[in-house]
Amino acid sequence: MRQLAICVGFGLVAGCTISTGEEPPTPPSWGVPLTGGTMTVTRDGNRAIVSDPDRDRVVIVDLVTERVADTIALPAHSEPGRAIDDGGGRIHVALRGSGELLTITGADHIVRPICGEPRGLAWQETGDLVHVACATGELVSVPAGGGDPVRVLHLDRDLRDVLVQNTGLVVTTFRTAQVIKLDDQGAIVSRITPTTTTRFDFSGESGSFNIPAVPEVAWRTIALPDGSLAISHQRRLGTTLRIITGGYGGQCGGAAVESNLTIVRPDGTPFAVAPIVGASLPVDLAVSPTNGDLAVVSVGHDTVFVVPSASRMTPDMSDCSGMFATPLEGFQVGSPTSVAYRPNGALLIFYPEADGISILDGNGLRGLSLGDRPRNDVGRTMFHSVTESGLACASCHPEARDDGGVWTFDKLGKRRTQNLGGGILGRAPYHWGADMPSLHILVDDVFTNRMGGEPATDDQVRSLAKFLDRVPAPRGVVLDPDAVARGQALFDSSETGCRSCHNGALFTNNTMATVGTGMTVKVPSLIGVGGRAPYMHDGCAATLRDRFGTCGGGAAHGNTGDLSEAQLGDLIAYLQSL
Repeated sequence: MRQLAICVGFGLVAGCTISTGEEPPTPPSWGVPLTGGTMTVTRDGNRAIVSDPDRDRVVIVDLVTERVADTIALPAHSEPGRAIDDGGGRIHVALRGSGELLTITGADHIVRPICGEPRGLAWQETGDLVHVACATGELVSVPAGGGDPVRVLHLDRDLRDVLVQNTGLVVTTFRTAQVIKLDDQGAIVSRITPTTTTRFDFSGESGSFNIPAVPEVAWRTIALPDGSLAISHQRRLGTTLRIITGGYGGQCGGAAVESNLTIVRPDGTPFAVAPIVGASLPVDLAVSPTNGDLAVVSVGHDTVFVVPSASRMTPDMSDCSGMFATPLEGFQVGSPTSVAYRPNGALLIFYPEADGISILDGNGLRGLSLGDRPRNDVGRTMFHSVTESGLACASCHPEARDDGGVWTFDKLGKRRTQNLGGGILGRAPYHWGADMPSLHILVDDVFTNRMGGEPATDDQVRSLAKFLDRVPAPRGVVLDPDAVARGQALFDSSETGCRSCHNGALFTNNTMATVGTGMTVKVPSLIGVGGRAPYMHDGCAATLRDRFGTCGGGAAHGNTGDLSEAQLGDLIAYLQSL
């Protein structure tokens, strides 16, 4: 019988209990995937608005007295995200979990249903409108003071940030890191993608000395004073991943995923900035109004990097040189997730686990508690922590879902990153080849072996399992209920045979199947399938429609070859709704 001491220290408080027995108690699962960008400073610089998705609350801090002025408790699973203020002094918060927009006017709170998963927010003085960018593809414009939407545009799935630029809007996509420019009527003017750069492969194993560094996962996009945009995003290196110890390390001694900045100039030209040495998971970004420095949150390293304004003009080079930025470490305990500047140049950093803000200005560094006790989830921490390879689990599974990437493995060929949301514990065995019978085996092989992470304890794996199992799949979208109903009838029919494999609550029988694609693969869940392009195990289908083309396996993958275009449209509408 072994004795285990479970001690958790947060710098502010500490607790320790003694437990005996073979199975120590697992700490309760806490928190949501780290996303960043959940704090803002009001236009007058006197208040900080902190969205706390882990505790389902919004905290308003008086920065003059440095005290909490108000705490707004929200229903469970509201998950407040982006927050802004407008010209009338109102505060607007996107509630990602409940699909609503919260508007705070003094003591009055208005909650309006807005879309499936609101992410980005922007206020436009003309018309006094709040624009909401949604993961489900809508761009919704509502009166700031309350009322129904005045316009709903249906753009790409996976929208992220929205900004007002001149008389139009700029919207970004998350996984593909695209910038979509709209005119004042809502028409798409242009699409801008950060430049794909190259890296030098010293090993030569990729078959090329110059391998592509593809932009992806645009965590945060902000406006700069000169009219440019700054994007903190990742790059996925087109290297071959090896299924060996340390095999997920990238080229030039770095990781297969990098943290980068791209500046989109006012004329729409993207400028690739050199990668930030030592950064990972760049979830938030803020610009200093006094000197133009950029503060970049690196969740994987539990720190904030400050990039001098001159350094952001350092170009990305293929020789693996990077940009050195000053890390700000040790202010609070846990990972910072959000940064914001006051007009006087004071930098604010939010640490959700410590439930505190660090303030750095000419008077030095000090901390401000937001009122709750510190908390921790060892599984969530492990998921976001960088390993020896320079990768975190969240590097390829941002927000505990997927990066939309297609990777090349030395022994397997191409494999599309699988989405972790939507009941992961009910989907064992894992991987396209179903070669991982349990989450514990997967962690041992992928996290510890291939990524070079520290061996995970049973407690960490149990906590990770609870944390991941609470992550929802991408939301379904219904544009035409009649089409969805017709599509469901086709899906359920014995003629198409879709239900023979995609059945049950998760739309998978968790078995292997041969579907005409050259290999036997694990049947994936279809919950949230509309929000996780590209499709198939090798990502060969860019859209759901492409899945029903030559890439999808033909008659071996459901009897859909005789469906008309209208019927295929109905079937796709149903899949989009799941």
